[in-house]
Amino acid sequence: MPRKPPKNQLLLDYSVRGDRIVLHLGETGSQQVGNRLFEGLVNGEWMIEPAGEAADISYAQDILNQIGHKLPYPEVVKIAQMHDADPVFKGFSAIFDRKGWIFVNAAADIHERNYHIHLLAVSLGLHASYANPETLLQRSEKLIFDVMLPFKEVESFFRTGISRIPASLAAEIAGFFKVPFAIVLKRALSLEIITDEQYRSFVKVKPAVPSRQRELFVSKEGNMDDLETQLFSQGLEE
Repeated sequence: MPRKPPKNQLLLDYSVRGDRIVLHLGETGSQQVGNRLFEGLVNGEWMIEPAGEAADISYAQDILNQIGHKLPYPEVVKIAQMHDADPVFKGFSAIFDRKGWIFVNAAADIHERNYHIHLLAVSLGLHASYANPETLLQRSEKLIFDVMLPFKEVESFFRTGISRIPASLAAEIAGFFKVPFAIVLKRALSLEIITDEQYRSFVKVKPAVPSRQRELFVSKEGNMDDLETQLFSQGLEE
């Protein structure tokens, strides 16, 4: 008896086109590294399973559940965090051995990895509808923005007229959303929460955690006002 797919997945025959890369991240250098990795995997030069020195392997079902949209994902989706990968390597999604795979650089910043994993997961569910890689990237990014960076939460960090964001506050914002600070800014700009001028100013900020961290308080009701007040008061003091 065939397995019943998880409720957020749709049936699709992933054996038709065989092993293939679905979506690359990063510039040309990253894509070249990704192509070499995948070609070596397909040609049997190295093995992804069982997990070993090459990568840490985990299932992506929790990620798919968090995304929450019913998309035609492969029945099995796994994450491979590659060890000793070239620093320029960002990641890619692929179909291999009838499974969906998300390849990312294990050495990347934790927030960058988290964002890339979610983005590449969505690409596996959308690529049947978007053959063009650029369009697929744009649609995947839009869906992830909606899920991970909702309007009200992003807006709460950018009060009207704000002109300066300290490095410590940038780190707090990135940590809250678990994505790179630059991605939060990109989302805020697309929602017109900040202006082009503010974006150009804020994107230069390099997030840095202060040596003496303050405990953040969020009320039991989940009200963001207390968190926002504390974060911005901290920023003004620095």
